[in-house]
Amino acid sequence: MDGRELLVRGGAGVVGTGLLVAAMWVHTMRPKVDAKEMDPLRNDGKIGQTVSNRMFSVRVDGVQAARSLAPGLSFGNEPAIGTDGVYLAVRIRARSEREPLRLGTAVLKTPGGYGYRYDPRSGTTSTVPDMQPMIWAPGTLLFELPKDRLRGAHLVVGTGGLLPQLSAAADIDLGIDADRARALLRGAVDRFDPEAAS
Repeated sequence: MDGRELLVRGGAGVVGTGLLVAAMWVHTMRPKVDAKEMDPLRNDGKIGQTVSNRMFSVRVDGVQAARSLAPGLSFGNEPAIGTDGVYLAVRIRARSEREPLRLGTAVLKTPGGYGYRYDPRSGTTSTVPDMQPMIWAPGTLLFELPKDRLRGAHLVVGTGGLLPQLSAAADIDLGIDADRARALLRGAVDRFDPEAAS
C-alpha cells in the first residue's frame, strides 16, 4: 500500500466520521412531540366549584359510594350488579359555552397513576349530560374501583376528539381524604340507581 492509497483511505475515514457526527447532530435536533404536549388544555378545580374553559363548564355536586347498582332495565326482580370493590357515583352538572356538546371522556384518576373509566361493565349506565349553551344539565358518572383507591381521587372530563391538544378538559379534586373515604365506605348503599340520582 503506497502513501497515496493510505491518504485516500484515511480521508474517507475522516469524511465518514464527520458524516456520522453530522447525522447524530441532526437526529438530536429534529422536532420532538412530547406526550404532555398532546394532552388537552386542562383547567383545575375542586368539588363544589365551577370549572370553566372555552368550550364547557362543569361542577361536581357530590359523590356517593355504592356496594351494588340497580340493573339498567329493572322490573323489580333482577339481581343487583355487585362488585368486589366499590362503585363511586359522581354527580355533575355541565353546560357548553357556545354550541351543543357531549362529554367525550371521563376518567377517575387516583394516586399511583391509576385511571378508571366510567361504566366499567355491561349493565351499568351513567347518565352523561348533553350540554347546551348556558343551560346546566345534570348527570351521574359511575366508576368501579378498589376500596383502597378512593382517597385522593379526582375526576377528569373532557370533550375528546381526534386532536386532543385542541380539545378542553377539567380536572376536579373530589376532596376525598382518609376520613372522607372511610365515611363513604360506611355509607355505601345497595342497588344505587344513577337515573334516580340525576
